[in-house]
Amino acid sequence: MEKFNFILGSFLGTIKAMFTLRLWLPFFLFALLSFAIVWLLTNPFMPVLGPVIAGVSKLITGSDAITHYPEIYVLLPMTYGRIALVLSVLIEALLVGSGFLLFSGHYRHERLRVGGAIRGAAKKYPQIVAVWLFYTIVFLAMIIYLPKLFDSFIGGSPRRTLAFHILLRFVGSGILAMFMYVVPYVVLDSLKFTTAIGRSIRTFFRNPFSSYFLALVPYLLTVPFTLALFDPMMIVRKFSPELILYLISAEIVVSMIANFVFTSTVLRFYWEYAE
Repeated sequence: MEKFNFILGSFLGTIKAMFTLRLWLPFFLFALLSFAIVWLLTNPFMPVLGPVIAGVSKLITGSDAITHYPEIYVLLPMTYGRIALVLSVLIEALLVGSGFLLFSGHYRHERLRVGGAIRGAAKKYPQIVAVWLFYTIVFLAMIIYLPKLFDSFIGGSPRRTLAFHILLRFVGSGILAMFMYVVPYVVLDSLKFTTAIGRSIRTFFRNPFSSYFLALVPYLLTVPFTLALFDPMMIVRKFSPELILYLISAEIVVSMIANFVFTSTVLRFYWEYAE
């Protein structure tokens, strides 16, 4: 009950922190980058960058249809999703690390500039990227290979396939919960990478339900978009191809909010209950 009350207080404190615009900047920067990527992917005929974007999209999808309408929108969730994974490891990880530093200064009433927070996180960039890459690889292995193991259960049913993928993401939240304390251990306490991993895992097993809840809540914010974008062809047939673009754009905004909530609440819990 004590931990539940603390987590509730952390969420309330996070809502209050949302009115401090400076804290949004790292997450807003990644959202802007994401919007730029989506815009480029839907404009393969623009001068100079168009052929490059078209080439990358063809490489990802293995199809020339990315230059045709409405196929460009049908394939957009795949092309954007693959590029977003790479950007998440290389750039989002750094910005979330800087977010931990910004929130740390905010809650301690120590004003830290955004540039200083990014530079501080950049000093630990290899360690931050390493843990982000590890989680991404494990998560991708789950969603690629586990459906094959349970193929007889799924049986080619679109509904069962969707339900299974959502279930895997709930499992993925548990894996994230085990390693989500590595970044604050590295960025705030300057621990070595291997030491931070060990302490993060021990912190998780000392607080398994609380940690899982903290990792799960931000994901729950994005679940409606996972459901909506699971079958882009259906959206094109029943509604409008451009609706896919609007859904992805809305998902970017919600993901920005989810990252804000995740960073703030994990930091507060880390201060109180981490090993």
